[in-house]
Amino acid sequence: MIQKKSILVLIISIFSLSLHAQYKTTKIKMAEGLFEEGKYFASLKIYLDIVNNQGNNLDIHFKLAQINELLYNYAEAAKWYYELYEIQQGEYPKAEFKFAELIMMQGEYKLALEHFESFIKSYRGHDKLVYSRLCKGYIESCKSSVNNLPREEFSVKKIKGINSVYTDLAPFAHNGQLYFSSIPSDSSIEYKGYDDSIPNFQIYKAEQIKDEKFDTASLFIPEIINKSYEHTSNGSFSPDGTMFFFTRCKKNINDKNICKIYYCLKNDSSWNAPILLGNEVNSSNNDFSSTHPTVMISEKKAKKITTEIKLLFASNMPGGQGGYDLWMTSIDTSLKVSKPENLGKRINTDQNELTPSYDSYDKKLFFSSNGHGGFGGLDTYESSFKNGKLKKIKHLEKPINTSWDDWYYSQINSNNAFIVSNRRGAQAYQSEIRLDDIFFIKKEKKKYLKLYAFDNKNSLPLKEAIFYVKFANDKYSRGKNIRFGESFQIVPNKTYEIIAQKNKYFNQSTLFSTSSDTKSDSLKLDFKLKKLQLNRGTVLNSIYFENNSTELKPESKQSLNKLVKLLLDNPSLRIEIGGHTDNQGSREYNLNLSKNRAEKVVNYLIKKGIGKDILRAKGYGNSNPISTKNNSPLNRRIEYKVTNLYMLDIKDEEIGNPNK
Repeated sequence: MIQKKSILVLIISIFSLSLHAQYKTTKIKMAEGLFEEGKYFASLKIYLDIVNNQGNNLDIHFKLAQINELLYNYAEAAKWYYELYEIQQGEYPKAEFKFAELIMMQGEYKLALEHFESFIKSYRGHDKLVYSRLCKGYIESCKSSVNNLPREEFSVKKIKGINSVYTDLAPFAHNGQLYFSSIPSDSSIEYKGYDDSIPNFQIYKAEQIKDEKFDTASLFIPEIINKSYEHTSNGSFSPDGTMFFFTRCKKNINDKNICKIYYCLKNDSSWNAPILLGNEVNSSNNDFSSTHPTVMISEKKAKKITTEIKLLFASNMPGGQGGYDLWMTSIDTSLKVSKPENLGKRINTDQNELTPSYDSYDKKLFFSSNGHGGFGGLDTYESSFKNGKLKKIKHLEKPINTSWDDWYYSQINSNNAFIVSNRRGAQAYQSEIRLDDIFFIKKEKKKYLKLYAFDNKNSLPLKEAIFYVKFANDKYSRGKNIRFGESFQIVPNKTYEIIAQKNKYFNQSTLFSTSSDTKSDSLKLDFKLKKLQLNRGTVLNSIYFENNSTELKPESKQSLNKLVKLLLDNPSLRIEIGGHTDNQGSREYNLNLSKNRAEKVVNYLIKKGIGKDILRAKGYGNSNPISTKNNSPLNRRIEYKVTNLYMLDIKDEEIGNPNK
């Protein structure tokens, strides 16, 4: 009987395991199907449920990493790639590379550098040469990015008035108006509720009010260019405004989005219906995309100078270097398109080159790429045209480029430009996912600051003082040291943290900011530093306790908070907090009361973030009166004094040219 029961239990267990396996297989197929349909959020939820119940599974980990990356949740994607790298046994050898690439996009350059170097030493794949080249570029970028400071004369601000709750992209200026692509606000609100139901992009225009402020946007010729179930985006005018190029995208038979370039002709004040460019540019079989058109007028020097329209665009058509490349074609007066020319290896890589824009005044091509190294993700580059040929490319500096995706750069004039980015400050969608927003770049008028320090007693200048300067509340900002009276360039509308430092003086810090409207271009800031002397007590004013008690009164906190700031500015000092009483009461009672009060102050400082190892409490009772009347309130006090004097903390960065 017992044996039969055991066999029955075994059969039930096997049947149960079989059902569980079938259920798991069904869920995986469901998740795979949703993924293939582009329903990434729905697929992600199922994969997370599987991994939470099943534990380590290489294939599921890979899917979670892949989906999070597609959803621009780079922090979460990096986490899954790292776990895959930790538990894999050679099945996903590129997991370490992907982890390094994604943490580089988050500005973690030192950690990314370690993993790029580790990966390239261990990787043995057939495409090792490709990844060696990529890693070499990334390694150089990581090294330079650590020391690369933002250009002070550029400010980058999110545009006000037009950025929606969803992605906004493809900005450009024409005749004083901003044109851009977005999703209608009512649709994008709906999108928040249905994660994978993305409505269609449409093209808008808006009037500029001032700098980054724009008026409410309206649809641009919606009855002409908008079409149901197709994305309309990436507009560009011919210089005379009579031709408008744009992109339409829709899914092909394989459920893959295919983009094609169209143009409209202006007839007096109205626009004609869109015309699809020929098969030289667009795919007749819907198997590749062409997008991001921009127009360039080229001068041809023969017997007489003639002009022709050149169309620059991005495409993953056959014959490129890999991924999306930049191409150029000519359009004649009858609107016939020539065979496109690939812009070559100087511009194109085996990764993606996108969003070309042309500045006719400076004769410069701007484009975005993730194949030239950069600070991480897509970065913006420029290249000059000379005699019809593109010259060496130049990587635009911080703050125009960041570690995040920075693309769709479009010059307005020599001082202003647009850029699209998911950098910090862009619209948050879910968790760590930030959507692309349009930012306004302004070249500010240069402003300079000089810093001075003086002895607070005799006002003598302390010419050996050093000033450590960095952006306030920015953990990614790298500071620099400035000498006494040295002029250095500052960024208007930014707040700086400045610490004045001189050996044998207390450090002193302050926050400093100025607006771009400040009339003077040369500013100065003075510090008055207090001399630091060993074992000399300084009375803390306005420290009050309840009568015969160790309880601090609320009005004591203002004075204590000043001491907190002093100690945070001078972390290398060791401090004694001394409690003192008058002569009322016994000697033993006063010693205990003074010590307990000193300890109460120490505890307050610790709670405010001061390390307990630098603090010591000591009670002196009534042994050190400062008033001849020993029962005077002046003798009931708290003092602090420096017990150990180290060299004050001059930061590690070398002192060099502050404008570099």
